[in-house]
Amino acid sequence: MKLSRLLDHFVVRNLLGLLALLLTHYLTDLYALGKRSGFSKLSPYLYLLLLYGWILFHNRILFERQFLQGRKAVYFGWLFLLMALGSFNMNFILKTEFAITRSLPYLVNFWVYTVTGLGVFVTYRYLRTDQKSVDHPRVVPLAAAGEKSDFDCLVEGKRLTIPHDQIQYIESLENYLKIITKSKTYVTRLTLKEAEERLPKGHFIRISRSYIVNRRQIDRRESTAVWIGSIELPIGKVYKRYVADQFMGEDSV
Repeated sequence: MKLSRLLDHFVVRNLLGLLALLLTHYLTDLYALGKRSGFSKLSPYLYLLLLYGWILFHNRILFERQFLQGRKAVYFGWLFLLMALGSFNMNFILKTEFAITRSLPYLVNFWVYTVTGLGVFVTYRYLRTDQKSVDHPRVVPLAAAGEKSDFDCLVEGKRLTIPHDQIQYIESLENYLKIITKSKTYVTRLTLKEAEERLPKGHFIRISRSYIVNRRQIDRRESTAVWIGSIELPIGKVYKRYVADQFMGEDSV
């Protein structure tokens, strides 16, 4: 197994992240570690373990499954509720168990770690998606006759079949997709790369790391963008030559 594929594994990646967090704290804690005794000697590391678990829950459950699916109000509601409960609980434990009266620095660290963890998560997703998207695709012919004419996906736990001709364009939301038709928008758990592989070649064109468009739905095209109705979809720099080649020989739209 290649190293890159190994690092993509959820368990391996997060074990390395947790190890790095504990090691970093240990290196800065060497001087004070010898002055503590009993439970207080290991309590900071237990706190970091619990904190990492919270960050995982926030990123994978709240952010990815709520915010990225468009349920922003639900995400922020749960986020502030859980952060408030966590802050209250931490303040109570610090004062009753450790006799720490000035708990504000610890509470600030709790919020900072949460925001930092989200930043690392989003950066990793962006770089991973961006790296996968830089596949200079080949020019391919229009879909052959008899090729599958529907796009199958799961939407809110139900399997839907969307005819290709109804799809105007598809937008990436990291590990989710927005499938836009004239009448409705669907959200499904797929990557843009997976959708690209399942759609008929030539019928749909990937114009950036964020968009795949139905070429038959394009109303106007320029070197930097395409328009579907009044919606402007930018063409990524990596894809400009590819998109131009796809339309080579056709009249300007």
